[in-house]
Amino acid sequence: MRHRTRTLTPRRCAALGAGLALLAGLGVAGTSQAGEPKDEAENATAPGAVEPPAQELFDDFSYSAHDDPALSQHGWVVRTGGGGPGVPGAGWLAENVTFAQDEGGTVLNLESGTDGTPEGTEQTEVFTSAVKFEQGTYAARVRFSDEPRSGPDGDRLVQTFFSINDLRAPMDPDYSEYDFEYLPNGGWGETDHTLFTTSWDTYRPDPWEAVNTHTKEQDSFAGWHDLVFTIDETSVRYYIDGRLFAEHGEPYLPERPMSINFNQWFIDLLGQTDTTPRAYDQQVDYVYYAADTVLSPDEVSERVTAHRDEGTAFTDTVAAP
Repeated sequence: MRHRTRTLTPRRCAALGAGLALLAGLGVAGTSQAGEPKDEAENATAPGAVEPPAQELFDDFSYSAHDDPALSQHGWVVRTGGGGPGVPGAGWLAENVTFAQDEGGTVLNLESGTDGTPEGTEQTEVFTSAVKFEQGTYAARVRFSDEPRSGPDGDRLVQTFFSINDLRAPMDPDYSEYDFEYLPNGGWGETDHTLFTTSWDTYRPDPWEAVNTHTKEQDSFAGWHDLVFTIDETSVRYYIDGRLFAEHGEPYLPERPMSINFNQWFIDLLGQTDTTPRAYDQQVDYVYYAADTVLSPDEVSERVTAHRDEGTAFTDTVAAP
C-alpha cells in the first residue's frame, strides 16, 4: 500500500502544448526535507571511462530557430497558445524560443517577459513529443538568470528542467514528475533566490491536494550549472555541479514513462508592479538521457564529451515503451 504525505504549499497544474494531453503540473510543496543547504553532501566520482549505455538521447541544440524543421524532426515541441502554469491570460510564444551563440556553440534560449499585465505576459516552453523516459539518468547544462536582460527586476518567475507525464484522473497513482525549479526572486513563500528539487507522487487540481516532497536551497544559482537527476528502483537523486543536492524515495518513484521539458514562466505579477516591459532569459547548452542506467555526474560529462568529440549534435536511440 502506498502511504501518502499531504503537502503544505498549493501549487499549480497545467496542460502542455497543443495536441498533447500532458499536464505540466510542476510541484512545489513541503516536507521535512526542505530547508538548509547540504554543505556536507557527497560528491559523485567515476573511475575510468564509462561504457556507452545501450539507449541514449543527446541533443546539443544546434538549431537555427524555433521553426527549424530539424527541431521537430528530432522530437521537440515548442509550446504555443495559453493555459497554465503561470499567470492566467498569459501566452506561450514560439518566437521567444531562439538559439544563441554561447558555451562555444549554439544554446537554446527561452525568453519570457511581461509588462506587468496578464495580456502582456509571455512564457516559453520546449518539451519532447515522446513520452518514453522513466528509470535512468537525466542531465542538462542550464543557465539560470537572477536579473532581466532588460527592464526592472523583481518578478516572481520559475526557470526549470523536469520530466513529467499526464494526470489521467485526480490523485492518479501513476502520475510522475521530477523537477529542478529555480526562483530568482522568490515566490511560494520564499522572499529571495531559491532552488527547489521536487518529486511527485500525485495530486488533485480541485480542490487542491498534492502528494510530493521537496528539497530547497536558498542561494543565488545565477549562471551555468550542470543539473543531473537519476531514477532507479529505490530512489531519485538530484545533483547540481556534481554535488548531491537531494535524495527522495518511495512513494515518489515513477510508474509510467515521462517527457523531458524546459520552461520559464511567471508565478504571478505581484513581485514587480511596474508596467515597463522586461525580459528574462534561461538557456540550455545540452540535454542528455541514459535509459535504465544510473550514471554519476562525472560519467555524464564523459558521455557528453564523447558525443561532441565524435561530432554528434543529436542522437536518440531510446526505444518507445
